[in-house]
Amino acid sequence: MAVETTAEGASAENIGAINPYALAEYKLGRTVNWKRIAEPRKLLEETLGMPYEKLFDPREKSPLFAGKITKQNGKEVRSKPPVDVGGLVWADPGEFFDEAAEFFDPVQGAVGDCYLIAALASVAWARPYALAQRTRATGTAQQKFVDMIEFHSGGKSIPIEVTEKLPLNAPGNTYIYCRSSEPGETWPAVYEKAYAKWRTNDSGDTPNILAIAGGDPLAACVQLTGLTPYYYSCPAMSADDIWTKVRENSLSRKTMHPMVAWTYCKPPAGVHYADANLVGCHAYSILGWNYDNGHKYVVLRNPWGNHEATLNVESGNWVAFDGSFWRTIALASNDGTFALEAATFKKYFAGFGVAK
Repeated sequence: MAVETTAEGASAENIGAINPYALAEYKLGRTVNWKRIAEPRKLLEETLGMPYEKLFDPREKSPLFAGKITKQNGKEVRSKPPVDVGGLVWADPGEFFDEAAEFFDPVQGAVGDCYLIAALASVAWARPYALAQRTRATGTAQQKFVDMIEFHSGGKSIPIEVTEKLPLNAPGNTYIYCRSSEPGETWPAVYEKAYAKWRTNDSGDTPNILAIAGGDPLAACVQLTGLTPYYYSCPAMSADDIWTKVRENSLSRKTMHPMVAWTYCKPPAGVHYADANLVGCHAYSILGWNYDNGHKYVVLRNPWGNHEATLNVESGNWVAFDGSFWRTIALASNDGTFALEAATFKKYFAGFGVAK
């Protein structure tokens, strides 16, 4: 593993904040249109039982950071997850691809695997063909679709076969974990299932997805692509150096290699995530950069598909060249994408990395 900086803050081994919107939907037993309800913050507070400002701070006993590996009496144990999946059913709710893998497709669910979902979005953005479906064949008489998905470890490619049956919340058969922003599309959820099967050494087709809470977003990029990781510590770099490093790995404002970033699990003094509407111990995709009116920005995506930063962010549109056309992304559409000033990025983020 190549590590270009080893200063404190570069480590990203146990990053994992649960999507509170997905967790609330699970507890409510129904899908919520968060963009249309009058008071989304109030609904989150009432459903999750905690003031909104404390939900996103890893120093608080927030349900968003439950289910990960913790230390008790010197031993590593997994804390109790905030969901009880005794009533789930496994069913095939749609088609693998709606069109193709897009960065905005993967939306995290009620498990702390933001590291994986951010990595999926970053790979879909920078190298979409790396997520092309490897094998698809009909199975037995039940005509189940079987997908073979490759992961990478130790220089080897590891094929994992799974059906497209996914864990759903009965009786409404709504998603519990990862889902796509495209209705009826399943590829992000199938990838999450295959990853859980691989990570837990499950020989069956119903792996425990709760067991993959907490991980390294850059390592996940490598596991998805087989590329080489390069880690960078924000405390060890200036804001200009961070912005320049993102530019070095971009073409026409868009990252050409998968890039991810992560916030502090133990925030330093003066870092309060509620002040910026950011999330602690959380992974984000880096999509590229922008320069506007003398301000340098890092463009990011929250794998929750919403909940964007509000401090020192750019408004309007961001335009980047996406392979064959200039793609315009509205930064105020609350789809999880936002452009954050490089100096603010340096303050709130512990580190970032690139796989190439």
